[in-house]
This record gives sequence, structure tokens and C-alpha cells, in this order.
Amino acid sequence: MATDTNLCVLVKLALLLSLIRTSEEIVEASVIQVWSAPGAQTRLPCDLAASVHEVAMTMWFKDGDRMPIYTVDFRNGPPVHWAIAGEFGTRTHFVLNESDPSSAHLAVDKVARYDEGIYRCRIDYINSPTRNYRVNLTVIVPPDSPRIYDSEGREILGSIAGPFREGQDLLLSCQASGGKPAPDVSWYRGKERLAITKAGSVCQIHLPALSREMSGTKLQCKVEPPLLQPQIRDVTLKLYLKPQFIRVTGGGPTRSGHERSFVCTTRGSKPAPNIDWFINSQRMDSALTQVEVDGEVTKSIMTWRVRREDSGRQLVCRVSNPWFPAYTLEDSLTLEVLYPPVAQISLIEPKEPRLLREDEDAELLCSADASPPSYNFTFYKGNENHLIRDDPIGGIAVEGNKLILRGLRRHHSSRYRCRAWNSEGSGLSEPLTLNVLSRPECSAGSVVQQIAGAPGGEVRARCSVSAPSARDAGPLRFYWTYNGTKDVLPIPPSNVTIMGATSSVIHGLPSPDDEDDDLGWLACWASNDIGNQREPCLFRIMPAALPEPPSNCEIEDEFLRCDPGHDGGLPQRFILEALEVRQQEPAMGDDSTMNDQGFSGRGLSEAVYRASNDVMPQFPLDALSPGRYTFLVYSETPRGRSQHPAALHSIPIRTSDDLDVPGSLQTMTPMPPQPPSSDNGVALLVGASLSLVLLTILTTLCVTLVVICKKRQSPQRDPEQNTILRRSVGVSMYSGSSISPSIVPTVVVRGHRGSRVLAARWSGVLDDTPLAVLALDTRPHADTDSGHSDGELLQETDLSRHDDMETQTE
Repeated sequence: MATDTNLCVLVKLALLLSLIRTSEEIVEASVIQVWSAPGAQTRLPCDLAASVHEVAMTMWFKDGDRMPIYTVDFRNGPPVHWAIAGEFGTRTHFVLNESDPSSAHLAVDKVARYDEGIYRCRIDYINSPTRNYRVNLTVIVPPDSPRIYDSEGREILGSIAGPFREGQDLLLSCQASGGKPAPDVSWYRGKERLAITKAGSVCQIHLPALSREMSGTKLQCKVEPPLLQPQIRDVTLKLYLKPQFIRVTGGGPTRSGHERSFVCTTRGSKPAPNIDWFINSQRMDSALTQVEVDGEVTKSIMTWRVRREDSGRQLVCRVSNPWFPAYTLEDSLTLEVLYPPVAQISLIEPKEPRLLREDEDAELLCSADASPPSYNFTFYKGNENHLIRDDPIGGIAVEGNKLILRGLRRHHSSRYRCRAWNSEGSGLSEPLTLNVLSRPECSAGSVVQQIAGAPGGEVRARCSVSAPSARDAGPLRFYWTYNGTKDVLPIPPSNVTIMGATSSVIHGLPSPDDEDDDLGWLACWASNDIGNQREPCLFRIMPAALPEPPSNCEIEDEFLRCDPGHDGGLPQRFILEALEVRQQEPAMGDDSTMNDQGFSGRGLSEAVYRASNDVMPQFPLDALSPGRYTFLVYSETPRGRSQHPAALHSIPIRTSDDLDVPGSLQTMTPMPPQPPSSDNGVALLVGASLSLVLLTILTTLCVTLVVICKKRQSPQRDPEQNTILRRSVGVSMYSGSSISPSIVPTVVVRGHRGSRVLAARWSGVLDDTPLAVLALDTRPHADTDSGHSDGELLQETDLSRHDDMETQTE
């Protein structure tokens, strides 16, 4: 019996294998996707697509296995079911509805995760080709519990989300990691779905500008995997709210020195707000306040002794929530205390004084802290003595407590005050300074400046303007024009130098064909960000003149000082020449050329000391050897020398003839000449005189020859050399010099003994007459203090005159 049974099984297997081998024609069909929850029953469809009587066998394969896991044989009557041995076979069975062959399917109970795979349903027909179906069974894996994060990535662990601030943009993320397939994640507020993410793991909700109504709102995150129960997470929003309302009460007239209570009430803030009191922006002491909290209503009560100086001030209550530092609510009231006005002047148009510009309007307001209010206002410019009145022509209007200045000009820059009156008295304001930003103006005003120049030469001019600072009105810009007789020419910028508010120019003058009274005009223009200069700074170019000689020359402490004369319009320098005056004994029987001091006017100036100074006519005389000198001081410019020098004649330098009377001002009185001691001395004197005459004749001839040679060669001597020159003739090397008979040099002595101060002042200029040496008074000192009497003896000895004659001996 057992042998027959085994034989039957072998026959069935052989038949099954033969069927498998004979059904090699497989019709591929699309893959059918089937999802199943773990532990649930699932169906793997297999549409027979024909009547049961036409089907020979149905077999199920998993993945790539060649051995079927489930078989249904329809060939011998009722279907015969066969399942693979093991746990999977016990959980599977084939379901067939003969009336609906398309609903045939393989049912799998208690689906486990390892049941996933690609299943193939093979249908063998009796008279038709074999048909195959592919079914992809996926076992659903539930996701993790949802987790909620805020916009900064912080996880919200409890049921409260926040706190968040009112007006803040809110971003919440609900994340359900894991899960297969990916679940649907969505946000709900009540029954309203706010956002959803299909087949995803994260869903975000964005709530812009949270309103007060969102405080306490419950939001729900729902995670819905297929075929599974949804997972839900609820959070409640917690918001910090701004204060909504503020009110200060307790105002009204208050007498100085009396206590008064002020109440500040606010509501709507979460958490309770901070309440601060201020008077004129100064925080009040918190010890003066008492705070009461009742739900959303908070009160602050401040009891304070009002002072007289608090009249007109603003008492401010400020409410703030520390979570909203930029948001505050304020309410205020004005303290009213009876007292005389305290005036204040301010600029209301434009708002800032630095914006005041020429041609614009300014409006000033006089406000007063007074109780009762002020009823009269006046304005002052500069000091209180200058009352401002209506002046429609001048653009000034006083309208109540306002002062309007129209068409601003530079002269409107000043200090302004106002005074206010009430029944208690009056008060004067502190000054308000207005600085009108204006165009540049010439520092010299409308005065036309004259400068000197030479045709064909260069002329230099300096233009200074007054203007606001570059920080307020922008940098200064200069340009120059030359107005000639024919046209107006711009001067190149390369010839213009700018330093602050000053500009210098160098301009070459043309060479006109004929002489004219002037050589043209220079115009200096300046501009800034306010505008261009209305009128230029004008310079009239006049032909340069020769310089005037120095004046008021004096010698003190071996230093010669003079006052410079007019430079003729060109830069000048000063030249000093010192001519030594030597004492000469008279020849016997010939005293016609001698004065009472023994000085001769011819041939006695033999040595010259020359110095120059480019700045001032001041020269040291310490290089001179003791003796008497005649000093000549010239001015020199590129146009030439001054026509006449300043002259100081026969000035003693470090001699024993100086007089020192303390506090006195006396004429010089030299010692009398010594008489000859013997006849031999007379003979020697006669011989010396004859020798001197011969020497003078020879020297004159030599000098004449030298002058002739100089006129031919025209050499230029260095005017700045400082050396000792020897002359054989007098000082008349300068043409065109003379002394008027009524204007003569005067030599005086001042100082006291020990200082030996010698001063000499020149009271005239040389003309075409010879130079003169002043004879000194020999009377006692007491006589000189009373002035010059009729008995004074003044002798002038001519010094020989030669034009431009100068001899230097080694």
C-alpha cells in the first residue's frame, strides 16, 4: 500500500515537472503593487481571465525560486491545493470564486516583514498559452512618533510651543522619521488643515506675524501611514503680548510744593509690563511709585511733590514689555504751575540751523513755559537793545510768537532772543545763534585793490574770501580772469594756487604798444556748494613806480633801523652804504674848507661799507671800525632804486666824542682840535697837505678813467656783498640827490653813560645838491637843552659829487 502511494506521488511530480517544461511561453504582465500592514491579511491577485474549466493549473512562485510555493490543480475534477511546507504554507490559501474568475487571489494571513517580495502567479490553460502575473508585496513599516521643531531647530518636547512674540513669524516642523512607505504628514488647527506633505517625512507650517488671537491656539500634527492608524501630536502656542492700552490721570493745576498722585493704567501685556515715569526725559525714582496687578490690568501710582520749575514739563508714563524692547507705549500730561514765563527761542523751519542757506527762509518760534500762558512776545537781534520789528521790505515779519526771515543773507547770521509776558511777569530766552551758509565774499569787500606790474612782466595777486567752513558749505573753488583792453581771458589753473580761503595767481602781462594808465584788471571768483560769488574780487594793475626811500632812520646799540617806504607795487629790498669821514688837519694859511670840528667836505670820504636786507631796512654796524661815517639807505625793486637815499651824516661810531647824559637828548659836541705843539709840527703839516693835494689829483684822474671804463662795460656789482671799499673821492656817487636848505639832517645823542647809545634821524631826502655834514655844537650841555639859539654855529661843508663813481682798492 505504501509503495502504491509513493508511486502516485512520483507520478504527480513527474507530471508537474513535465508541465513546467512544456510551458515555456510566459506572457509578461505589469507588476501589481500590493501593500500590507504587519500582522494583517493581504491578497495577492491572480486574474484567471477564463473559466475554471479552461484552466489546467495555477502556481505561485516567490522572487526567483523555481519551486512553486503554492499550487492549484484543476485537471481532475475539484481543484487540488498544495502549499509549500513550513510556516508560510500554513498562512496561505487560494481563494477562487468560479462566478468571478478575475477575483482569484492568494490570501496571506498575519503578514510579516520577511513576506515582502516579488510573487509570480502562473496560469496554465488547457488550450491557451500560459499567463503570468507579477505582484510586488510590500510590508508597511510604521514611522516613528512625530517630533516638532521650531524655526531655530529646537525640539518642542512638551505640549506648549513657545513662548513666541506677538508679531513674530512662526515656523513649525513636524517630522516623522522612518516608515515604509513614507506617511502623509499634515498640520491642523481644529478641523482646518493648514498644511500637508504627501508621502514625506516632514511637514512645515508657516504662520506670519502672529496675532494676539493666536495666543493659546492648539495646533495638531497628524502622521498618516497607509493602512495604519494615524499618529497625532498636539501643541499649544504660548505668546508674549505687547501692552495695548495706557492712560495717565491726575493732571490739573497744581501749586508749587504740594504733593499730587498720578496714576498710570495699562492692560494687555504678557507678562506684566515695566512701568517707568519720566519728567522731561529724566527717569523718576522708583521709590515714589506703587504697582498693582489685577489680571491683564497693571497700575502704577506715583506720589510726588510738584516744584515750581516743573511747570510746563511733560510727565510721561512709559510702558514696556521686556520681550519687545523696541515697542513702548507712552502717555503724558503737562504739569501746570503758576509762575512767570520761561522763554525759549527755537528754529522750526528748517529743522536744523546748519541747513540755513542764502536766499531761503527761516522761521523762529518763541515758546514759553508759563502759567497762565504768555500773551505777548518780542524778538531781539544781537542784544536786547535791538528790537526786531516788522519790515516787509527787508523781509522780516513778526507774527505772534513767530519770527520769519525771508531771503536770508549773511547779515542775518547773528544771535536771536525773545521775551514773553504774562500776568506774572516776563522772561528773556537764551540766545539762539543762526549761521547762514552763504556764498563766498571778498574779504576786502567791494574795495578795488591796486597792484603794480610792468608791461611784459609777471604780476602776482592774492585773493582772500570769507565763506562758511568746507564742512558746512563744501570746499572753495577759485578761478581767475584777466580783463585786458580788448577781451576777457581765463587764467589757466596751473597758474593758480589755492590754500584754504586764499588763492594766489601769477599772470604774465602783455607788452602793449602804447603806455596806458593801467595794465588791465584781474578778477578772482570763488564758489562753494551754496553758489558762485556774486561780485568778484577786483585787482587793478597799475604800472609799477620806483620805491620810496626809507624814513625815520636811527642808530641804537650799533644797529641802524629805518621805516620802509612804499615799495611802488613790487617786492623791495634795502641797501646800506657807510662812507667813512676822516679828520684832516688844515694847511697853513688855508682853512676855508675846514669847519670847527676839523672835517673837510672834499676828499674825506674814503671808505665804504655795504650791506643788504631783503626784509626790513635794519643793519648791524658792529663790523665798522671806530670813526665817523655817513650812512645812505636805499630801497631797490626790479624797477630800480629809490631816487633818493635816506642819509645820516657824520655819525660817530665808538669814539670818545660820544656824550652820555642820562635821560638827555642832545646834539653832539666833539672835542676841540689840538693846537700844534711846535714849528716842526707846522712844517710837517704843510708837507702833509701838499702830499695830500697831489694824491687827490692822482686819485681823481684814476677815478675818472675807471668811470669811463664802467660806462663802456656796464658791469653789475653784487648788491649783497658785505665788504670794505676804499674811495678817493666823496660820497657823490648817486645822481639826483640834494638837500633842501630848509630840510637838513640832524644828529642827536640819547642815552646814559655806559650804554653809549647814539641815535640819528634823517629828516629829509637828498636831491640834486651836494651832501652836507652837520657841524656839532661845542657849547656846554646846559645850553643845548634850551634849543638852538641865534649864536649856534652850523657849518655845512660840500662833499664832492660824482655820478655812479666807485673805486675799490685792495
